[in-house]
Amino acid sequence: MRKMFGFEQKLVDQLVRLREEYDLQGIKAEFETEGSSFRDLVRLRRITDKSNVSLYLKIGGVEALRDIKDSLEIGVDGLIAPMVESQFGLKKFLDAVASIYKNKSIHRSINIETEQAVANFDEIIALGMKKNLDNITVGRTDLSCSYFDSQITPDCDFIFDLLTDLGNKIAATEMTMTVGGSLSRQSIEQFKKRSDAWDGLIRYFETRKVILPTEVMLESKNSIAQAHRFEEFYILAKKEMGDLFMESENARLEELKRRS
Repeated sequence: MRKMFGFEQKLVDQLVRLREEYDLQGIKAEFETEGSSFRDLVRLRRITDKSNVSLYLKIGGVEALRDIKDSLEIGVDGLIAPMVESQFGLKKFLDAVASIYKNKSIHRSINIETEQAVANFDEIIALGMKKNLDNITVGRTDLSCSYFDSQITPDCDFIFDLLTDLGNKIAATEMTMTVGGSLSRQSIEQFKKRSDAWDGLIRYFETRKVILPTEVMLESKNSIAQAHRFEEFYILAKKEMGDLFMESENARLEELKRRS
């Protein structure tokens, strides 16, 4: 059995804790915002597979064929398309996935995270219903920024009202709704206070890396802190591995200085 380094073992332990105590629904890797490397994806697939946890990959664009090919090679459980702003953008994503996966089953999700996407939401969701899209995630951070208004923030009334409007439309379909973007302890308290407006609409909440059921995220003690703890260990594990890979290069630098 492969020996794990310090922070990678802590990462696995935290993954198991999230699965057993917080009903973890999946872990995300990102070629988009996070800019994960193929090596990062392999590492996450290895530890999620060992822990029997689903891994979802956010690709770099709606038609990122290289990313989709990598996802097939690694064996992820689902794909997420960022910045879908139109029915055509959704079509490009679905066609790209079909061109690689053929008849293989793969969970397909899209991110709605701009003012333009909200304006075109009815046509986007219509195609999603027709093509059996699995999930729609609303990204509050980019969505609020896309309005170019300093008064519109992820936790403002305007965004909460948008979530309710979009959620009601998604609830009328077979798709699920996930909400993410700048989630904090304060955000969770705001969602609790407004639960009557969107009760039953939002199925999951997500941080950059962790997907939890709504009831767990809102009601379980320290859920957001435990989700963030996983990401902390992930970053530290990456650094630990990167430092290891650089040892010989650093030694070479010292040797070059000595010879000069």
